[in-house]
Amino acid sequence: MQNMKFQAQNQFPTVLLTLISIIQALALELLWNKASESDFLYVFSLDAVIGWGMISVSLMGVLAIWVMYSTMLIGFTWRPGLRDSILPFVIGIQEFALVALVAEEFNVMWLYVLASIFLVGNWVSHSTFTRARANDANALYFHNRPRAGLKDFSFAFVTILVLVLLGVLNTVLVDSSWTAVIAIVYANIALALQIYNFRRLWESVMSLEDERP
Repeated sequence: MQNMKFQAQNQFPTVLLTLISIIQALALELLWNKASESDFLYVFSLDAVIGWGMISVSLMGVLAIWVMYSTMLIGFTWRPGLRDSILPFVIGIQEFALVALVAEEFNVMWLYVLASIFLVGNWVSHSTFTRARANDANALYFHNRPRAGLKDFSFAFVTILVLVLLGVLNTVLVDSSWTAVIAIVYANIALALQIYNFRRLWESVMSLEDERP
């Protein structure tokens, strides 16, 4: 049983990274097809600006999910569970829906799907780091690091709340284009910050590896 546990933990990162890479590749293919087949994107208008903004957010979302999983799987060790194999499919469906909702007429559901990706992504990372903290293999990183509190998730909470409120505002104002523009700009910035935070995490993990005797 101990050998089976070791084998599962040893092979799990490779299996999950392979699964994530396949899902991200499919999402990128859908995104490419959407961009190449949507004629409205190539006519200068506010709808085209919003459309390219939605594609930009979708691309940033794919990159953020890949960076999140690759950083966690390469930098940390934890006991894998069944949900670790299921949640990538959930995130994949969310990404596919995000791309599918890109259209000439802005669909407010796009904002709600984006908010759900932030919600699931942050929950995945938090639950993963909680289990990683319990594993002795990660003791060097978590030593003297306090456990995450509610204030550590304030950025995620604010982002989800802002996207939902902008979605409601877009509906109340009868499909206001400017609420869509504000939401897209905010989403791009939020995703860029998420990627930057995982870059800092990666560098801190790599610096710990450099300090090992």
